[in-house]
Amino acid sequence: MAPQNPFADDSHVAESTEDLAKTIASFPPYVRAHLSGAVEPYKSPKSAVTNYDPRFPNQNQTAHCWQYYVDYFKCINSMGEGYKPCNQFKTGYRLLCPDTWVEKWDEQRENGIFPADLSA
Repeated sequence: MAPQNPFADDSHVAESTEDLAKTIASFPPYVRAHLSGAVEPYKSPKSAVTNYDPRFPNQNQTAHCWQYYVDYFKCINSMGEGYKPCNQFKTGYRLLCPDTWVEKWDEQRENGIFPADLSA
């Protein structure tokens, strides 16, 4: 037997505009804000700038963050800071890495104790 479609009839449709208004008024404030268009839907910054990278198929982006950071500094050490394609890596690590990590890694680089070889 096929599953029954709950929307096969009009029982889910509000009887009047007043009924609809009462139903919407019963929703939590954040839902009403989204329904009214007052709040923009959430867009992940990760998907907006970084493309899919098959080296990192899972949701945990820690390794992705680290690799972008290392790749950026390898790129600028090899090609120079004016080389625009390096900015792709910079954008990636700035979006994916927590600021505290970047600050710590910057400090480690300045002190010569960064745990990765950044020479190209």
